[in-house]
Amino acid sequence: MCKRFLFAVLLLIFANGTQAAEETRASYDVKLTYKAYWAGFVISKINSVTHISPSEYQMDVAYEITGLATLFSNMKNEVSARGEIGPDGRLRPLFYRNTGSWGKEGYDIQTKFNPDDGKVIAHDYTFKFKRKFNYIPIRDELKFGPDMVSYYLGMTLDDQAMKISSEMTHQNVFGGFFLLDIGHRCTGDKIFKSRRSIYKGPVRICEFKDEIIGGNFERVKKKKKRKKKKRSDLEPVPMQIWYAKLDELKALNPWVPVYSEFAIDWGKVHVYLSKIEVIKK
Repeated sequence: MCKRFLFAVLLLIFANGTQAAEETRASYDVKLTYKAYWAGFVISKINSVTHISPSEYQMDVAYEITGLATLFSNMKNEVSARGEIGPDGRLRPLFYRNTGSWGKEGYDIQTKFNPDDGKVIAHDYTFKFKRKFNYIPIRDELKFGPDMVSYYLGMTLDDQAMKISSEMTHQNVFGGFFLLDIGHRCTGDKIFKSRRSIYKGPVRICEFKDEIIGGNFERVKKKKKRKKKKRSDLEPVPMQIWYAKLDELKALNPWVPVYSEFAIDWGKVHVYLSKIEVIKK
């Protein structure tokens, strides 16, 4: 879950631009590329394209494990979300899709929302795993948005949410298979500098935790042999994302993730912003 959650967080590639877009009545396409490193090697590239206008948004993100990391995993993932932007600047989700595969295993989730109240009005999913599982669906009364993408975009649109705080702020988020309780807080500022990133300068450090509170998989046959706990079975370590204001997006003035780090079973992964392109329409 940690790995999947990280890349979902990387959907935060573009945010806080809706108010500026409303003022200028302009539309923008923002293309961002991230590189993920493990043990000094590039193990994945994450590409994002976001379209945003005064009345609507759409984001498409894709990543694929590459290089040395394919010895451990061959995961691919694509995520797409779109919705409306209300008169108050709040995001109103309409559609969310998340597809992924690793070898012969994979999943495909498609969700439609009522933009007025965020309720899920259609939820289709398929999955194929080597091990046999029983899926326990999310209860109907809990099927509400926002989806992962809209949640993160909406959070970074909120200046109050990006303020430094010692307290975690929690939100239920519809993740497709799972309903998540996601907590976040911003803990401080520092100066960021790395030869792997195109950005150097002040950043705001925020941390995130997630917990599944609805929807789950149960194995049909459980092994009797007692297993040693994996890292993923232990208390989750908060994942950090470092945000910054970029000159390339000065007209929109968003908070943009420029760095992230998280732990997986075979070590720590560091993710850096490596390329940015902004097109005003």
